[in-house]
Amino acid sequence: MRHWFAGRGLLVGSCLLAFVGTACTPSGPPPTPPTTVASATPTENVQEREERLAYQAAEASYREFRAEVERVYSRGGAAKPTSVMKATAGGQYLASYQEVSEAYLGLKHRSKGELRIDYVHRGGFSPSELVLDVCEDGRGVVTYDRKGKKLYTDDVRKLSLTARPAAGTWKIWTGKGEKASSCD
Repeated sequence: MRHWFAGRGLLVGSCLLAFVGTACTPSGPPPTPPTTVASATPTENVQEREERLAYQAAEASYREFRAEVERVYSRGGAAKPTSVMKATAGGQYLASYQEVSEAYLGLKHRSKGELRIDYVHRGGFSPSELVLDVCEDGRGVVTYDRKGKKLYTDDVRKLSLTARPAAGTWKIWTGKGEKASSCD
């Protein structure tokens, strides 16, 4: 009899392990979740994708250009645009910043501080040009003369920038703007 109980105990133990194991381990693939309205939304079409990528490239060019300009101004300007400036901007936009850069160099001015870009919004799109609406807060940027005397602190500006496709990317090409009290 003792043999029968030992065998039965082994059988019960095996069944318990099998039961616990099946309760923790799925026997097949998980059930498919129910379809919801969010997962049924249409995907991006070709035009929307082209526009999104164009805006991303233009914004990246703008941000990279402004960071490079701030770096050049903090070092006292430059006689020629840097390779980064030429890769991210062109036309009147590049020319006007280069003019200021040359003035910094000639006057031996330097700037210190950080320009804050509060926002970059989409303003209009066509395959040949797009518009970025931007607000720059330059109140953290101070310009000094050759002797280190503070000349002025920059201000807040709201801008409308036009970008054009060039050399496989979008470059900032023109811009206009005005002083503002804040970026709100």
